[in-house]
Amino acid sequence: MKKIFLFLFIASVFVINTKAQVTIGSQDAPVAGAVLELKSTNLGFLPTRVALRYPSDAYPLPGHVQGMVVFNTAVTDSLKAGLYYNTGSKWVNLSAEPYTKEKWFYMPSIYFDTSTNGSYSKELYQEFVKQLSTSGGLVKPSTGAPAKVLATVPKASDLYYYVTAYDNLVFSNIAIDATGKMTYDIIGQASDSTFLNIVFVEK
Repeated sequence: MKKIFLFLFIASVFVINTKAQVTIGSQDAPVAGAVLELKSTNLGFLPTRVALRYPSDAYPLPGHVQGMVVFNTAVTDSLKAGLYYNTGSKWVNLSAEPYTKEKWFYMPSIYFDTSTNGSYSKELYQEFVKQLSTSGGLVKPSTGAPAKVLATVPKASDLYYYVTAYDNLVFSNIAIDATGKMTYDIIGQASDSTFLNIVFVEK
């Protein structure tokens, strides 16, 4: 009896191990190293379709899970429809590019009043969004240009903010919080050579 029980136990373990790899759509064994293989000559793989809100928000999932793949159906200022994978902290659109491009850009030109010394603040993200507006008499698009300057606009929390160089005879005590609010001191008046370089980097 013990021998029969031991044989059944070993056989059960063998079956469980052999079923650790699965082929769907064929009786063939899956490719070595694949836990799951789909086979078809006239059917496709359809991932779950969800409406994401923005890259750093896990919704509608309960939380970020590294490696998760979904098809996003919602088109927003920061997302387009398509396949997205999760890095563990945000959603990233699957691109046809053969390599990943680092996404960074200079802050558009904005005005800083340096006529009076003192402590000031500037909402860099809000100034950036204003620059993307296509309304107003001074906007001059090219022929056939779309209504929006950018098809997708990152959220404030999806960016890092840097001041990479500045005139330290004019600006001092520069600090930027996570939402893009910059605080600074004016310690001198600007000249023709005064500069302040601001760079945005997508997380």
